[in-house]
Amino acid sequence: MFARPITRIAAVTVATIVIAVTAGCTSLAGGTTFTGAPEATPTPQATSSAPVRAAAIGDSIAIGNGVPYDDAWPFLVADQFGWTLNDFADSASGFIAPGLNTHTYEAQVSQAIALRPQVVIIAATRNDTLGSTIELKNTATAQLQRLRTALPDAVIIGVGPIWGAGTPTPATPVVASIVRSAVLAVDGTWVDVGQPFQNRADLVQKDNVHPTADGQHLLAGLIADKIAAARITTKTDTAVSR
Repeated sequence: MFARPITRIAAVTVATIVIAVTAGCTSLAGGTTFTGAPEATPTPQATSSAPVRAAAIGDSIAIGNGVPYDDAWPFLVADQFGWTLNDFADSASGFIAPGLNTHTYEAQVSQAIALRPQVVIIAATRNDTLGSTIELKNTATAQLQRLRTALPDAVIIGVGPIWGAGTPTPATPVVASIVRSAVLAVDGTWVDVGQPFQNRADLVQKDNVHPTADGQHLLAGLIADKIAAARITTKTDTAVSR
């Protein structure tokens, strides 16, 4: 059985979007990457009659393991932009790593497609660092292509893997690079916030991996800032704004 998705409706409504994390410029064509400082200049905000539907695909950090569900960073990011979010993330899962429910991201991608969201956030994960890089490349490429084929107008935002308070293994940037390429290949956006919890035991739980509520809020702020700075546009060319 798939993990039951958690849904929350944010208070504000904005223009329709689909996101897959990266950091970048103004166009979706060819994909964009954004790693620089966010812009401070506000952008016009468009309203719609219904909140934007968003879906999150990810691991235990994206599901908010050990903190209240609405302190998980995908929900906090959704609140920043006024989206309704379904969080399909599953503890221990990855593109090739089976989660606690024995499912990989393939199952989450299927759930996201069924939702028909306007924004898809997909988080690369440390859970894939122990697997084959060839298998990861093939699987990530296939799943991102599934998303784009089924959701041709969605904004796909990819987010780099978060390690924890320790030093990331050498495989971590390799995983990030593979997933980033798969995201950009489907005209997605890649958001890289680095490793904000490295040597910050005060922001993670006792396992040194999962962020505390304060850590989740910090992570959400970093991701939201880069999404806003990337000025990602929807099919109607409405910039993502807060």
